[in-house]
Amino acid sequence: MQQKTEQSLPAWADPSPMGFISLAVGIFSMVPIFCGWVSPEAIMAALPWGMAAVIALIIVTIIEFRNRNPVGAFCFGAFGIIIAGALTINIIKGFTMFVTKSAAPVALVMGGMTVDAMAWLALAIAILFVGFVCGLRWRSFAIAVWIGDIGVWIISMVNFGVLSHAAGVVGGYFILLLGIYFLYIGIAEFINPAFRKTVLPLGGPLFKRPAPPPEA
Repeated sequence: MQQKTEQSLPAWADPSPMGFISLAVGIFSMVPIFCGWVSPEAIMAALPWGMAAVIALIIVTIIEFRNRNPVGAFCFGAFGIIIAGALTINIIKGFTMFVTKSAAPVALVMGGMTVDAMAWLALAIAILFVGFVCGLRWRSFAIAVWIGDIGVWIISMVNFGVLSHAAGVVGGYFILLLGIYFLYIGIAEFINPAFRKTVLPLGGPLFKRPAPPPEA
């Protein structure tokens, strides 16, 4: 019986620049709503940007899994697709109600805020620990993720009714800072390899990855 040796498939191109820029675009399109720069009704203008970000992040996540990078796939998939996807679906729901000129029942509005609060809470807890993993790559990455996580915690508490909507605006600015950093990473990850030198520095790691055990 002939034995076949398993050969690893060649890796595809690194999709992380597109992933980070997609995250930045999704965040930037929602920040005017979160920060109160525009009327909440303008959230419908974010629909095409949210849909484009979701499609791009799905592609990025698939490639990350294909390249056997579970950390990248988890970050782009769990956070990018879930957050952008949920916000996009909420926008579609709001757009449908706007077109049909129907008002949401009070019970749906109040219950929806609690549901959103629980989802934001789960993300806030997860992002807290993801920041430690990000610190294995760059110190600034971990700090930016934790700064953005503050905004996620604030939005969760606003939906729970613990904080006022004015505090939600502050949370929006924390998330904006994360979006700016994602944009910087996406550009740096594209520019630096293209020029084969550090054009946009990203710094060193916050934590050192443990050395693998010696082979027997």
